[in-house]
Amino acid sequence: MFIHWGLYALGARHEWLKNREELTDDHYQRYFDNFDPDLYDPKEWARRARLAGMKYVVVTTKHHEGFCLWDSKVTDYKATNTPCGKDLLTPLVEAFRAEGLKIGFYYSLLDWHHPDFPIDVHHPLRNHPDAKALNAGRNIANYAAYMREQVRELLTGFGRIDIIWFDFSYPGRDYRGLPGKGRADWESERPVDLVRELQPEIIVNNRLDLPPGNLPDVTTPEQYTPRVAPAIASRGCSGRPATPSAAHGVITATKIPEKPGTDHPAAHRFRRARRQPADECRPDRPGHARCARHQCARGLSELDGRQRAFHL
Repeated sequence: MFIHWGLYALGARHEWLKNREELTDDHYQRYFDNFDPDLYDPKEWARRARLAGMKYVVVTTKHHEGFCLWDSKVTDYKATNTPCGKDLLTPLVEAFRAEGLKIGFYYSLLDWHHPDFPIDVHHPLRNHPDAKALNAGRNIANYAAYMREQVRELLTGFGRIDIIWFDFSYPGRDYRGLPGKGRADWESERPVDLVRELQPEIIVNNRLDLPPGNLPDVTTPEQYTPRVAPAIASRGCSGRPATPSAAHGVITATKIPEKPGTDHPAAHRFRRARRQPADECRPDRPGHARCARHQCARGLSELDGRQRAFHL
Protein backbone atom coordinates (compact mmCIF):
# COMPACT_ATOMS: atom_id res chain seq x y z
CA MET A 1 0.00 0.00 0.00
CA PHE A 2 1.47 3.35 -1.08
CA ILE A 3 0.19 6.45 0.71
CA HIS A 4 0.73 9.79 -1.04
CA TRP A 5 0.04 12.60 1.40
CA GLY A 6 1.27 16.16 1.78
CA LEU A 7 0.23 19.77 1.41
CA TYR A 8 -0.88 19.08 -2.15
CA ALA A 9 -3.85 17.16 -0.72
CA LEU A 10 -5.50 20.53 -0.09
CA GLY A 11 -5.18 21.48 -3.73
CA ALA A 12 -6.64 18.09 -4.74
CA ARG A 13 -4.98 18.40 -8.15
CA HIS A 14 -2.11 15.89 -8.03
CA GLU A 15 1.08 15.78 -5.94
CA TRP A 16 2.94 17.61 -8.74
CA LEU A 17 0.61 20.59 -8.33
CA LYS A 18 3.38 23.05 -7.54
CA ASN A 19 5.35 21.91 -10.60
CA ARG A 20 2.46 21.74 -13.06
CA GLU A 21 1.12 25.17 -12.23
CA GLU A 22 4.58 26.69 -11.64
CA LEU A 23 3.55 28.04 -8.24
CA THR A 24 5.87 30.22 -6.19
CA ASP A 25 6.58 29.52 -2.52
CA ASP A 26 4.41 32.48 -1.56
CA HIS A 27 1.45 31.14 -3.53
CA TYR A 28 1.92 27.60 -2.22
CA GLN A 29 2.10 28.86 1.36
CA ARG A 30 -1.71 28.87 1.55
CA TYR A 31 -1.68 25.07 1.73
CA PHE A 32 0.79 25.12 4.62
CA ASP A 33 -1.22 27.76 6.48
CA ASN A 34 -4.42 25.71 6.21
CA PHE A 35 -3.09 22.19 6.69
CA ASP A 36 -5.21 20.60 9.43
CA PRO A 37 -6.35 17.05 8.58
CA ASP A 38 -9.17 16.71 11.09
CA LEU A 39 -10.25 13.32 9.71
CA TYR A 40 -6.79 11.78 10.09
CA ASP A 41 -7.33 8.31 11.56
CA PRO A 42 -4.25 6.11 11.07
CA LYS A 43 -5.67 3.25 13.14
CA GLU A 44 -8.68 2.99 10.85
CA TRP A 45 -6.47 3.29 7.75
CA ALA A 46 -4.27 0.48 9.07
CA ARG A 47 -7.22 -1.72 9.96
CA ARG A 48 -8.72 -1.36 6.50
CA ALA A 49 -5.35 -1.96 4.87
CA ARG A 50 -4.94 -5.24 6.75
CA LEU A 51 -8.46 -6.35 5.88
CA ALA A 52 -7.77 -5.56 2.22
CA GLY A 53 -4.76 -7.88 2.30
CA MET A 54 -1.97 -5.31 2.44
CA LYS A 55 1.33 -6.63 3.78
CA TYR A 56 3.36 -3.42 3.86
CA VAL A 57 2.87 0.32 3.63
CA VAL A 58 5.08 3.02 2.08
CA VAL A 59 4.26 6.60 3.06
CA THR A 60 5.57 9.86 1.60
CA THR A 61 7.50 11.27 4.55
CA LYS A 62 8.57 14.14 2.27
CA HIS A 63 7.46 14.56 -1.34
CA HIS A 64 8.95 16.93 -3.94
CA GLU A 65 7.26 19.95 -2.35
CA GLY A 66 9.64 19.55 0.62
CA PHE A 67 6.96 19.34 3.32
CA CYS A 68 7.71 16.84 6.13
CA LEU A 69 5.10 14.76 7.95
CA TRP A 70 7.36 14.30 10.97
CA ASP A 71 8.94 16.75 13.43
CA SER A 72 12.26 17.10 11.61
CA LYS A 73 14.92 18.97 13.54
CA VAL A 74 16.55 20.46 10.42
CA THR A 75 13.59 22.32 8.89
CA ASP A 76 10.58 24.40 9.89
CA TYR A 77 8.63 23.15 6.87
CA LYS A 78 6.82 20.37 8.70
CA ALA A 79 3.45 19.28 10.02
CA THR A 80 4.17 20.38 13.58
CA ASN A 81 4.31 24.02 12.40
CA THR A 82 0.96 23.93 10.58
CA PRO A 83 -2.47 24.36 12.22
CA CYS A 84 -2.36 20.58 12.65
CA GLY A 85 0.41 21.13 15.16
CA LYS A 86 1.60 17.55 15.56
CA ASP A 87 3.82 14.83 14.15
CA LEU A 88 1.73 12.77 11.73
CA LEU A 89 4.27 10.07 10.94
CA THR A 90 4.69 8.48 14.37
CA PRO A 91 1.02 7.52 14.89
CA LEU A 92 0.84 6.19 11.32
CA VAL A 93 3.89 3.98 11.82
CA GLU A 94 2.57 2.73 15.15
CA ALA A 95 -0.89 2.00 13.77
CA PHE A 96 0.29 0.04 10.72
CA ARG A 97 2.93 -1.83 12.69
CA ALA A 98 0.27 -2.83 15.24
CA GLU A 99 -1.77 -4.35 12.40
CA GLY A 100 1.22 -6.43 11.33
CA LEU A 101 2.26 -4.47 8.22
CA LYS A 102 5.87 -3.81 7.27
CA ILE A 103 6.86 -0.13 7.29
CA GLY A 104 8.34 1.75 4.34
CA PHE A 105 9.40 5.38 4.02
CA TYR A 106 9.30 7.27 0.73
CA TYR A 107 11.77 10.16 0.67
CA SER A 108 12.01 12.64 -2.19
CA LEU A 109 15.45 13.59 -3.46
CA LEU A 110 13.85 16.69 -4.96
CA ASP A 111 12.86 19.58 -2.72
CA TRP A 112 11.19 22.59 -4.33
CA HIS A 113 11.10 24.47 -1.02
CA HIS A 114 14.70 24.15 0.17
CA PRO A 115 16.75 27.30 -0.54
CA ASP A 116 19.84 25.32 -1.61
CA PHE A 117 18.05 23.07 -4.11
CA PRO A 118 18.98 24.43 -7.57
CA ILE A 119 16.23 25.21 -10.05
CA ASP A 120 16.04 22.57 -12.80
CA VAL A 121 13.69 20.99 -15.33
CA HIS A 122 11.24 19.84 -12.64
CA HIS A 123 11.38 22.91 -10.43
CA PRO A 124 8.30 25.20 -10.37
CA LEU A 125 10.54 28.19 -11.23
CA ARG A 126 12.10 26.55 -14.31
CA ASN A 127 10.51 29.12 -16.63
CA HIS A 128 11.22 32.12 -14.45
CA PRO A 129 13.07 34.72 -16.55
CA ASP A 130 15.79 34.94 -13.88
CA ALA A 131 16.05 31.21 -13.12
CA LYS A 132 19.80 31.06 -13.73
CA ALA A 133 20.41 34.11 -11.57
CA LEU A 134 18.26 32.64 -8.79
CA ASN A 135 20.52 29.58 -8.81
CA ALA A 136 23.63 31.64 -8.16
CA GLY A 137 23.45 31.35 -4.37
CA ARG A 138 22.20 27.76 -4.18
CA ASN A 139 24.57 25.03 -3.00
CA ILE A 140 23.61 21.44 -3.78
CA ALA A 141 26.27 20.14 -1.35
CA ASN A 142 24.43 21.85 1.51
CA TYR A 143 21.21 20.26 0.35
CA ALA A 144 22.82 16.80 0.12
CA ALA A 145 23.96 17.14 3.74
CA TYR A 146 20.43 18.21 4.70
CA MET A 147 19.03 15.07 3.07
CA ARG A 148 21.41 12.82 4.98
CA GLU A 149 20.37 14.39 8.26
CA GLN A 150 16.72 13.80 7.46
CA VAL A 151 17.41 10.20 6.44
CA ARG A 152 19.21 9.75 9.75
CA GLU A 153 16.16 11.07 11.60
CA LEU A 154 13.82 8.75 9.72
CA LEU A 155 15.95 5.67 10.32
CA THR A 156 16.68 6.31 14.00
CA GLY A 157 13.41 7.71 15.32
CA PHE A 158 10.77 5.19 14.26
CA GLY A 159 12.09 1.73 15.09
CA ARG A 160 12.76 -0.86 12.41
CA ILE A 161 12.06 0.40 8.88
CA ASP A 162 11.70 -2.28 6.22
CA ILE A 163 11.85 -0.23 3.01
CA ILE A 164 13.27 3.12 1.99
CA TRP A 165 12.04 4.49 -1.33
CA PHE A 166 14.18 7.33 -2.69
CA ASP A 167 12.71 9.35 -5.56
CA PHE A 168 14.23 10.20 -8.10
CA SER A 169 17.24 10.96 -10.37
CA TYR A 170 17.35 12.58 -13.82
CA PRO A 171 20.97 13.16 -14.88
CA GLY A 172 21.45 14.65 -18.31
CA ARG A 173 17.95 16.09 -18.44
CA ASP A 174 18.94 19.68 -19.06
CA TYR A 175 16.39 22.43 -19.59
CA ARG A 176 17.26 25.93 -20.80
CA GLY A 177 20.75 25.61 -19.43
CA LEU A 178 19.55 24.20 -16.11
CA PRO A 179 21.18 20.76 -15.56
CA GLY A 180 19.37 17.69 -14.28
CA LYS A 181 20.44 15.85 -11.15
CA GLY A 182 22.01 12.50 -10.39
CA ARG A 183 24.54 10.70 -8.24
CA ALA A 184 27.07 13.57 -8.17
CA ASP A 185 24.42 15.93 -6.81
CA TRP A 186 22.93 13.57 -4.22
CA GLU A 187 26.39 12.15 -3.32
CA SER A 188 24.43 8.93 -3.69
CA GLU A 189 26.82 6.47 -2.11
CA ARG A 190 26.88 8.41 1.16
CA PRO A 191 23.14 8.12 1.93
CA VAL A 192 23.21 4.46 0.95
CA ASP A 193 26.12 3.79 3.30
CA LEU A 194 24.24 5.66 6.03
CA VAL A 195 21.09 3.62 5.40
CA ARG A 196 23.03 0.34 5.55
CA GLU A 197 24.71 1.42 8.78
CA LEU A 198 21.51 2.44 10.53
CA GLN A 199 19.14 -0.24 9.19
CA PRO A 200 21.13 -3.26 7.89
CA GLU A 201 18.01 -5.28 7.02
CA ILE A 202 16.29 -2.56 5.01
CA ILE A 203 15.32 -2.77 1.32
CA VAL A 204 16.68 0.12 -0.78
CA ASN A 205 15.27 1.00 -4.20
CA ASN A 206 17.04 2.04 -7.40
CA ARG A 207 16.38 5.76 -7.85
CA LEU A 208 19.59 7.25 -6.44
CA ASP A 209 21.44 6.86 -9.75
CA LEU A 210 24.08 4.72 -8.05
CA PRO A 211 27.29 4.00 -9.98
CA PRO A 212 27.68 0.72 -11.91
CA GLY A 213 28.25 -2.25 -9.64
CA ASN A 214 26.26 -0.79 -6.75
CA LEU A 215 23.03 -2.64 -7.30
CA PRO A 216 19.74 -1.87 -5.52
CA ASP A 217 17.68 -4.40 -3.58
CA VAL A 218 14.62 -3.70 -5.71
CA THR A 219 13.85 -1.74 -8.86
CA THR A 220 10.73 0.38 -9.20
CA PRO A 221 9.65 0.89 -12.82
CA GLU A 222 6.98 3.57 -13.04
CA GLN A 223 4.56 4.24 -15.90
CA TYR A 224 6.06 1.51 -18.06
CA THR A 225 6.48 -2.27 -17.88
CA PRO A 226 10.04 -3.56 -18.44
CA ARG A 227 10.43 -6.41 -20.91
CA VAL A 228 13.74 -7.50 -19.36
CA ALA A 229 14.18 -8.53 -15.73
CA PRO A 230 16.14 -5.81 -13.87
CA ALA A 231 19.44 -6.48 -12.12
CA ILE A 232 19.30 -6.35 -8.32
CA ALA A 233 21.63 -7.21 -5.46
CA SER A 234 21.49 -10.76 -4.12
CA ARG A 235 21.32 -10.64 -0.33
CA GLY A 236 21.50 -13.34 2.28
CA CYS A 237 19.45 -13.73 5.45
CA SER A 238 21.46 -11.01 7.17
CA GLY A 239 20.38 -8.44 4.60
CA ARG A 240 23.97 -7.94 3.44
CA PRO A 241 25.30 -9.13 0.05
CA ALA A 242 25.60 -12.91 -0.02
CA THR A 243 28.90 -12.82 -1.91
CA PRO A 244 30.87 -10.02 -3.56
CA SER A 245 30.18 -11.48 -6.99
CA ALA A 246 26.46 -11.70 -6.36
CA ALA A 247 26.32 -8.23 -4.86
CA HIS A 248 28.29 -6.39 -7.49
CA GLY A 249 27.83 -8.51 -10.61
CA VAL A 250 24.90 -8.35 -12.99
CA ILE A 251 22.22 -10.94 -12.44
CA THR A 252 21.31 -12.69 -15.66
CA ALA A 253 18.02 -11.42 -17.03
CA THR A 254 15.60 -13.53 -19.02
CA LYS A 255 14.35 -11.78 -22.11
CA ILE A 256 10.66 -12.12 -22.77
CA PRO A 257 10.15 -13.33 -26.35
CA GLU A 258 8.52 -10.91 -28.73
CA LYS A 259 4.91 -11.64 -29.53
CA PRO A 260 3.55 -11.90 -33.07
CA GLY A 261 2.81 -8.61 -34.76
CA THR A 262 5.78 -6.64 -33.47
CA ASP A 263 6.09 -4.88 -36.80
CA HIS A 264 3.76 -2.30 -35.25
CA PRO A 265 5.65 1.05 -34.98
CA ALA A 266 4.99 1.24 -31.25
CA ALA A 267 6.76 -2.06 -30.68
CA HIS A 268 9.90 -0.80 -32.40
CA ARG A 269 9.92 2.41 -30.36
CA PHE A 270 9.38 0.46 -27.16
CA ARG A 271 12.28 -1.88 -27.92
CA ARG A 272 14.48 1.16 -28.42
CA ALA A 273 13.18 2.88 -25.28
CA ARG A 274 13.69 -0.06 -22.98
CA ARG A 275 17.42 0.03 -23.76
CA GLN A 276 17.63 3.58 -22.45
CA PRO A 277 18.78 4.23 -18.87
CA ALA A 278 15.90 3.99 -16.42
CA ASP A 279 14.54 7.38 -15.44
CA GLU A 280 11.23 9.03 -14.73
CA CYS A 281 9.12 10.89 -17.27
CA ARG A 282 6.12 12.87 -16.21
CA PRO A 283 2.83 11.79 -17.81
CA ASP A 284 1.54 15.35 -17.79
CA ARG A 285 4.02 16.45 -20.44
CA PRO A 286 2.77 17.12 -23.96
CA GLY A 287 3.16 14.11 -26.23
CA HIS A 288 6.16 15.49 -28.12
CA ALA A 289 8.04 16.15 -24.86
CA ARG A 290 7.63 12.70 -23.38
CA CYS A 291 10.27 10.00 -23.43
CA ALA A 292 10.01 7.19 -25.98
CA ARG A 293 8.33 4.91 -23.44
CA HIS A 294 5.40 7.27 -23.06
CA GLN A 295 5.20 8.34 -26.68
CA CYS A 296 4.56 4.74 -27.66
CA ALA A 297 2.45 3.68 -24.68
CA ARG A 298 -0.92 4.06 -26.39
CA GLY A 299 0.18 2.33 -29.56
CA LEU A 300 1.74 -0.54 -27.63
CA SER A 301 -1.41 -0.93 -25.57
CA GLU A 302 -3.48 -1.13 -28.74
CA LEU A 303 -1.04 -3.70 -30.14
CA ASP A 304 -1.25 -5.86 -27.02
CA GLY A 305 -5.04 -5.62 -27.15
CA ARG A 306 -5.11 -6.95 -30.71
CA GLN A 307 -2.77 -9.77 -29.75
CA ARG A 308 -4.99 -10.77 -26.84
CA ALA A 309 -7.99 -10.78 -29.15
CA PHE A 310 -6.02 -12.90 -31.64
CA HIS A 311 -5.11 -15.49 -28.98
CA LEU A 312 -8.68 -15.60 -27.73
